[in-house]
This record gives sequence, C-alpha cells and structure tokens, in this order.
Amino acid sequence: MKKTLTGIIGFPLSHSLSPAMHNSSFKKFNMDWEYRAFQMKAEEVRDFMWKLRKTGIKGINVTIPHKQYIMQYMDKLDKAAEIIGAVNTVVNNDGEITGYNTDYMGFKESLKKNKVNLKNKKVVMIGAGGAAHAIAYALKSFELKGLYIYNIDLPMIDSLVKQLKLKNIIKGDITKTPEKDAVMASADFIINCTSVGMHGRDVPYNIDKFKKGAAAYDLIYNPAKTPFLKNAGEKGAKIINGLDMLIYQGIESFFLWTGKRPAYDMVKKAVEAFLRKNRK
Repeated sequence: MKKTLTGIIGFPLSHSLSPAMHNSSFKKFNMDWEYRAFQMKAEEVRDFMWKLRKTGIKGINVTIPHKQYIMQYMDKLDKAAEIIGAVNTVVNNDGEITGYNTDYMGFKESLKKNKVNLKNKKVVMIGAGGAAHAIAYALKSFELKGLYIYNIDLPMIDSLVKQLKLKNIIKGDITKTPEKDAVMASADFIINCTSVGMHGRDVPYNIDKFKKGAAAYDLIYNPAKTPFLKNAGEKGAKIINGLDMLIYQGIESFFLWTGKRPAYDMVKKAVEAFLRKNRK
C-alpha cells in the first residue's frame, strides 16, 4: 500500500526540522504516512501544486520564500492566513486546497509554555517582514499596554499596520529614532522578528538595559542562543528562542492533516535529537 504523503516546500531546506518532527509523530501514531522535503524555487511551485492536487499529497508546510507566493494557488484561505497575508500550512481535501497559518498559533502556545502573560504589558517588536505579520496578528489578541514596532524600512511597518488593521501603534526607524533606548529599557517584552543573528553574528539592535522581569524572544532557534538573546540574558532578562513556536506550529499543522495532536515532549525530543546530530 502506498504511503500518504505530506511535506514541506521552500528554498533552501537542507536543515529543516520539519521532516524529523512529523515523521516521528507518524511513527508514534503508527500511521503509514511520510513527510518529505520538496526543495524548490518560485518557478517550480505552480507545477508542484498541480501535482499535489492530482496525486493526492495530503498536505504541506510552506516556508521561506514561498509563504506569500503560494496563496494564489489556494481554493480557500483560513481567516487568519488571509489577514496575515501568508500561508504556512496547506491541506488537500480531495482536490480542494485550503491555506492556513499556524505560525501565530505556535507563537501564542510558546508564550503559554514559557509562562509569559502579555496582558497590560509594553511590547516591542523588531522587524516588519513576513514573520512579523504572524506575530503582530497574535499580539492583536492580547490587551497590550502598548505596541512599538521598529524596523529599518518604515514603509514595511506601514504595510503591516494597514494589512492587519493595527491601532495605536508607535513606530520608528530602528537606526534613527532617538527615544528607542528609553522604550527598550522600559519594555516588558521585546521580540526579534528579523533574521539578524541567525548565523551567530550581530544583533538587530544593541539594547543597553532591560527592565526587571522583562522577557526577550527571538524567532530564531538555531543557534539556540543568538547574540540578541545572549545580551538579554546577561542583562537579566528571561530569554526564549523560536524552538517552541516551531514545535507548536508543527503540532497544529499535523492536526489539520490528521485530526491528531502529537505530544509536545515527544516532538521536542525528536527535533532536539536532529539538532544535536547536525551540530556535530
């Protein structure tokens, strides 16, 4: 009997944790399913989506750089994916293709896991790209004291605010806004939504002081402790990387395909084993 296929599309995919995550879950549930990495460039996506419909691939995850591009091939969009403007999970229901975004769900679950409550808190978001859209959508559901968004490109912030219909936002150019040091020092929660630090170098912004009890969150999970998080930890902040968000968004994707939710501990064990193996 042929296995039911799922997978991930993106470019590059050489170090994706998703195959390890989902194949371990299929094994745990004794399911005859398989998750593969389908590395491809933008010009290959159209043919792949045709293949997905015709061959019955049950679903896929979508990562950089295709999360926005793939939306044109959906028959239906989940409300969150439509508002965020990005799809990271696709479900094929007998040829009907629906796009979802589970990134924002993964972020919210990761906050619960790390016992971070943002109600009435002052939040700073660094970056306004694709990842920031999902985070900002999640932040909309909290009764924040204030949301500050800093980015090099101000029009990107304007685009994010317009698309998500955000209100009462304070924005600024992270390289020029003079009051940002005071804002950072008084923030309860600061999140890096950029890729700066992914290669173990540089910080999106050098923060001199953190408020007592503040938390610093970096969407990057490899390295586990980016320069941004190292700096925050040294200055007394609670630090959280993006691994829990990755795990929880994956659990939600798995549920959309199968109706089953793998246990967090099992999934984390699988991804950590993969990371250890590939760091050697």
